[in-house]
Amino acid sequence: MNKYYSIIAPAKLNLNLFIKGKNKNGYHLLESDICFLELTDKIYIKKSNKDLFNQSKTPNNFNIDPNDNLIFKAINQFRILTKWNIKFEVYLDKKIPIGAGLGGGSADAASTLILLRNLYNKEHNIKKIDVSTLYKIGIDLGSDVPACLHSKDLRLGGYGNKITRTKVMNNYYFLLINPKINLSTREVFQQYDASNSNESNIPDARFGNINIHNSLLSSAIDLAPQISSVLSHLQKSKTITAYGMTGSGSTCFGIFKNINEIIKFLEFFNKQDNPNYFIWYGQKKNYNMNRIRTSKTLENIV
Repeated sequence: MNKYYSIIAPAKLNLNLFIKGKNKNGYHLLESDICFLELTDKIYIKKSNKDLFNQSKTPNNFNIDPNDNLIFKAINQFRILTKWNIKFEVYLDKKIPIGAGLGGGSADAASTLILLRNLYNKEHNIKKIDVSTLYKIGIDLGSDVPACLHSKDLRLGGYGNKITRTKVMNNYYFLLINPKINLSTREVFQQYDASNSNESNIPDARFGNINIHNSLLSSAIDLAPQISSVLSHLQKSKTITAYGMTGSGSTCFGIFKNINEIIKFLEFFNKQDNPNYFIWYGQKKNYNMNRIRTSKTLENIV
């Protein structure tokens, strides 16, 4: 019986996002400082006689659109490039909200590519696939995929294709609040363009040497007004270090010095007649590509 191979796919957090105009092809040019969180999806793959995809049942309706399954888009692109005609059974344990500005789909695609490269190279001693090849596949899958292949503190430029290492302060805790609204990145950027690049008047905050700001905030609020309410609650916290919105939304974040401050804030937040929003808190982490595990049965690892 074939073994299952598993890999975690960490959520990405945009601490800031500055839009710097467009290139000649109409792509928005960005600058962004990002880190990766302990919040992760987990992907299980084994060889099969046909392609199959299943995912965990969650109370948060994180179901993948079959027509926009970046995991199998990554698999298909890898197969085309390598001419490796192997079918796979895939199981996704989904923990990262969809359409939330956390790069969940890109993280899943990137981690799938890392796992496929590992499996392929074990079988092909002469013609191995190097990491640079994964970046070429990744940029065609989505602008966040190359960064998710790194999964470390990064500074992004261009349309996400210019990547340099940076350092985000350690030993802080991140609170995520998502109002369970899936925002399309494309629609948020379209709203930004339609609003003549109107930006929010929420004052910027500092987190170490990082300026917390999001050029898309006002446009995201136009499409999901609940974001403004979440940020207003975060602003009222007397112990918060900084707060903002990640990516194109709709997830908002707060940065605190310890978990007790987050628990105290949530006691207040949950009394404010808020719906059953998605809430997560934990720390950031720098990952490497050596995070593949094996198991004989799916039951042992789900």
